[in-house]
Amino acid sequence: MKKDTKLEAALELKKKIEQDLGVKNLKKEAFPRGDQTIHSRPSYHFDFEKIKTLSDLYNLDFNVSDGMIADLIENSSLSKEKQGFVFFLKKELDKALEIFLSHEDPESMYNAFFVMISSGDLKGAFKQAIKLKNVYPLLPLGYLALSHVLFFLEDERWEESFKLYLSMSNDKLAQFIWGVFNNSTNVKSVRDDPRRYLLNIGMYDSSDKIPSKEVLFEKICERSYNACSRAFCNVVKIESNVVEERHDENCVFADYTDALDLYFKGDFSKALLRLPKIKDPEFLYLEALCHYSLDEPDGFNSIMAEITKIEPKSTFFLSLSRNTVKSVGMAKKSSSILEIKISSLGKDYHVSLRKFMFEFSRLKGYLPSKIDFGLKIRKYHIMRMFFGYRSCKGVYS
Repeated sequence: MKKDTKLEAALELKKKIEQDLGVKNLKKEAFPRGDQTIHSRPSYHFDFEKIKTLSDLYNLDFNVSDGMIADLIENSSLSKEKQGFVFFLKKELDKALEIFLSHEDPESMYNAFFVMISSGDLKGAFKQAIKLKNVYPLLPLGYLALSHVLFFLEDERWEESFKLYLSMSNDKLAQFIWGVFNNSTNVKSVRDDPRRYLLNIGMYDSSDKIPSKEVLFEKICERSYNACSRAFCNVVKIESNVVEERHDENCVFADYTDALDLYFKGDFSKALLRLPKIKDPEFLYLEALCHYSLDEPDGFNSIMAEITKIEPKSTFFLSLSRNTVKSVGMAKKSSSILEIKISSLGKDYHVSLRKFMFEFSRLKGYLPSKIDFGLKIRKYHIMRMFFGYRSCKGVYS
């Protein structure tokens, strides 16, 4: 009987995935010829028929590496049709771009855009997004691409384009993301999307509908190939005093977590040097806190003024701690006892905030050393996760 080499290759790949994920005692399954769906466990969705754009790759389980996904595609009957995807996943971006630019359908144009931004070509990506929007003005992909590149260009018009995308598409995950980004208390998680695990990490400590630390560490953080999830898991670990050594190159959120770790250790000057210099309010806020802790009012006021330009609706809140506060400004919103509109503090945020905290502690009879504060701002890292770590790494490389 003649051996089915494609079947054997598929079975071997399945075995490698199980070993890679530490999956044991799974029932062995036969893979019928031409079956495009690889069934390892219920949470996997490897139906390559449904993958039309490179963004759709995020619909695959993020516990599987790009290289493994590329091998699975090559061993499916769709290998020729999806060759551009294979080149992209194997980091052969020039070859992928050549394939996608050879077609003028909206999906291929969008994929060309995605390759450009993933390679760090923001100028080319911007032109491609504009072209896609102009050629297909009634389709949502152009507005998604435009929002994507404008976000990384730190152009505030990304929000306008994203709203247009939401109005034109039925992207439930994008709707959910928009609600989380805007701190909405009435958002519903997208249960049938594998990325919900990644987004749950991004929502950690901001919702009561999230996994526990144990679930985060054991079921998600330790088994993820996704740079975004690892970086945010590091934040949770740092705040939990758990040592974390893994670091992803060209991941700005990983750099942020390094700076955050230094801040908690009291190395404020080193933290300032480690922080990525991008206009992310979360990053800017940590920079402001370093100046605050170094008793540098001019630096604190300058950064806070920049934050209020980006996020005019952001507010300070006060929190009462059981112990003496060591790392100020990192209070959790869930523990807030009073909110303060930033506009009420005037332009000298440093003096006004300290004075407000002292007067509040005196009025309530609290020890000033146990009063902490935090800043309520929108979650920009959630949008960065949504647009995708593959493009993020290209932009910041």
